Amino acid sequence: MDKRVTQKSLARPNSDGRREQIVAAALKVMIADGVYNTTTRKIAEAAGVNVATLHYHFHDKEEIIFNAMELLASGYRETLAKRFSEPQTLHDRIGDLLKFIFSEIEKGRGEQLVLQEMTLYVLRFPHAEHLAAEKEREIQSLYLDSLRATSDVGPEDDTELIRLTNFLYASFVGILNQWLATRNRELLLRTTDDLIEAARTLAADRITGRRARKKPLRGKR
Repeated sequence: MDKRVTQKSLARPNSDGRREQIVAAALKVMIADGVYNTTTRKIAEAAGVNVATLHYHFHDKEEIIFNAMELLASGYRETLAKRFSEPQTLHDRIGDLLKFIFSEIEKGRGEQLVLQEMTLYVLRFPHAEHLAAEKEREIQSLYLDSLRATSDVGPEDDTELIRLTNFLYASFVGILNQWLATRNRELLLRTTDDLIEAARTLAADRITGRRARKKPLRGKR
């Protein structure tokens, strides 16, 4: 995490839950109006506070965006933990994870649009562009942690799991963006199936399949 953001977050107290109130209101405004059209005045009105109070808790709009990203990621992490609480192989998790993520995004399309807009918005400002990288790391870690929790991988597989996660995440974001633009659900499902097949092949070749090939046959030394 960038030191500037950490220092900003620590510089303001969180009395009576006001920060959470402001961030939640900011998300609603950004989903309704878009990130670029969201102002601190609009956020303050939606939160039921004045602009001075907002700036007492947050230095600027970019800091609010960073906290909104964290709120979304925390919610996604909770949802994934509930959905994938039972043991599962990497092969099965790859498919179920992508399909579940899409099902959740389909329920709340506005959040996915806001995440993309947040990235583009902060990249426009040199003092805030590190937030885009932070957001990418945070969301990608949700995929990685879910794959790490599968029953047939271990710590020794981490390097390959990171590579697999990057492939899955980068590819799936492109598929989701295509769907956001076209709303072609059939195309999304077909392309997602292709991605799942490719990812399972990579996983079998580099992780689970490699482990199986290394395992000695019973009765042989």
